[in-house]
Amino acid sequence: MASFRFSRGLAFATLLFAGAAHAEPASWPRITQASDAAACRHALVVGKLAFESSAPTLADAAPAILKEKKPAFGILLAPDGAGNAEGGEFIVDDSAVERKDVTGDVKAVFLQKAPIGGFRFAVTQQKMNWQGDWYGLYVIATSLDADKIAEVLSSEKKEGAKVVFDNTWQRPWLIRDPESPQVVAIDTQHPADFVADWIVYKIANGAAVVACHIAFRPPAKRAVDLLPAGPLRRLAALLDDIIGVPAGDEGTLQATSRVHLAAANAVANLALRPWVVAEPYNSAAEIAEGLKVWSRKSAIFRAQYRRMQTLYPQALRALALHYRTALGKSPVESSALARQSLDRAVGAHFVFPKRG
Repeated sequence: MASFRFSRGLAFATLLFAGAAHAEPASWPRITQASDAAACRHALVVGKLAFESSAPTLADAAPAILKEKKPAFGILLAPDGAGNAEGGEFIVDDSAVERKDVTGDVKAVFLQKAPIGGFRFAVTQQKMNWQGDWYGLYVIATSLDADKIAEVLSSEKKEGAKVVFDNTWQRPWLIRDPESPQVVAIDTQHPADFVADWIVYKIANGAAVVACHIAFRPPAKRAVDLLPAGPLRRLAALLDDIIGVPAGDEGTLQATSRVHLAAANAVANLALRPWVVAEPYNSAAEIAEGLKVWSRKSAIFRAQYRRMQTLYPQALRALALHYRTALGKSPVESSALARQSLDRAVGAHFVFPKRG
């Protein structure tokens, strides 16, 4: 791994490059794998709001799409985006979702109010560690004693409940269609998956059934595969190589792995959502100077540095073209956005000590 000091605050620094040259303007998100597209109608509306929001991670979009924390539909999420309620209240539509605060490892239970055929969705939030809380999604019968719900859902056997998933980092969303009593649950997928599909569940015959997926990007095994072949992909691969592999035991922070994960998410994000790009920790001058110092430390670093310098103008032109064709930007807009995105991309990979 290159000898840069990655700070914890920037462990999720993003790799800001374009991708998905075959994407159509405004073509995402979309419903896929539908067994009941009608049940997914409002979930798609929510997905579009999340996609068009300023949230870098779609699962963290609720505060951005629900102005003043006033839900227009049932929704469940920690507004601080940290996986817990510290620093903010959960966003809950009281007309559709009931919250029960409990004691013990399970901190809270959220229940769908209007049952479907005698069953309803339940969500749990439970203590995990400094990284956040764990969550679970279940289908329970309305006949289950309300005072025993938390006990049942925190038990190992969970008798009387059907598990959709539990002990996971992702936070489910409960979505109410304002034009009907229909409530669906959304699995936003594990945070390690880059811009993953949402899986939409409905209740049918007392069980959770997949109604559809909400896809936000083209299929790809790796985020780099979303990039147009050519200098953008080569530059992204080079920067990924420079990040390197974890050195020794990085503990639970896993700083290097987090940077790689952030890079994978951002490759997909910047292909379709360039407005979520954030400025890097260092200024342009600090980055330029830091890279020069780093490049002098070995022949390999010097070769990588020279290759970066060669690829940069080529990648810049390719990125501008991508924003014109994939996002429908004008030549002026695409050039400006490409310059901003690419400069921030390079800076996002390297955290140098601040002077003074």
